[in-house]
Amino acid sequence: MGQEKKVRILSPVDRVVEAEFLIEAGATELYGGMFPDWFSKYPYFLSPNQRTFQEAQMNEADFNKVVKICEKHNTPLYLTINNLYFTQEQLPLIIKMAKEAEAMGVKGFIMGSLPLILNVLEAGIKVPIHISTMAVTLNHHSVSFFSDFGIKRFTLPRSLLINEIKEIISYNNEFLYDAFILVGKCPNVEGFCSFLHTNLQKIWPCEQYYNLTIESKNDTPAANRLMNVQKGWQGFPRGHGCGICAIPELIKAGVTGLKLVGRGSPLSFKISNIKMLLEAIEIHKQYKDDVKSAVIKLKQLYKERFGHPCSPYSCYFPECGF
Repeated sequence: MGQEKKVRILSPVDRVVEAEFLIEAGATELYGGMFPDWFSKYPYFLSPNQRTFQEAQMNEADFNKVVKICEKHNTPLYLTINNLYFTQEQLPLIIKMAKEAEAMGVKGFIMGSLPLILNVLEAGIKVPIHISTMAVTLNHHSVSFFSDFGIKRFTLPRSLLINEIKEIISYNNEFLYDAFILVGKCPNVEGFCSFLHTNLQKIWPCEQYYNLTIESKNDTPAANRLMNVQKGWQGFPRGHGCGICAIPELIKAGVTGLKLVGRGSPLSFKISNIKMLLEAIEIHKQYKDDVKSAVIKLKQLYKERFGHPCSPYSCYFPECGF
């Protein structure tokens, strides 16, 4: 993989007490959500950051403390403001939150809504904006479009294949790109998904069991394929999503940030993910000339971590692992 390409490891953070532990574990950048006190009239379902539960939210005082801890450790902290939908009366509250975060010293906003991005820019806020996966940059044209607004960093959609990532970056290689690497794999294109993620047990719609039948006689083979995919997905925990077999290919393509999902999860879960990613990077270095052996070792690592073999359904990049 080479020492010349230093990969960033992005970890979620949800509590003040977590920040130093995550940095010590090996995270080089942190990101998290804020639910300010002036947002308290709204349920978490209407949070500005695409998380519908309290465990993934910090108030402004706690977020400021995390900013200061990150400054002490020279670790960038980014504020997630990636909900696509908000009411008109929420808009000035979100702008107020963005201005507060700028005053605190946050290093970037992770955003997915173009109208909200335009409002932040029009408000004169100078914090760099990173495009969220919710903005669905599926091709180099969409990257070029957002770059016209001064945006230079992009979180690639979970649905992209390695070859698609390579093509996007080859057209726009002056920007920074982050790819999801552990946890949160989804069968849907996230920015187009209209499911509600409000289950109290955090079992999301794509993980639940469904009784599927074919009612139309038209295009039965296609319907059968869709049913088989859903049957493969249902019951499989999204928290076990993984793409570590693809790390060398991602870095070769030009990805410089490996992003861990898990906002709202326990600290121990986040730390285990960081350690697993670091171990995977070392395995790739050890077996840089023997991809087959590397994949075998990585699948062993996965099984040790999650207690079961990996699956194409939970794999971010099955073209590398299967």
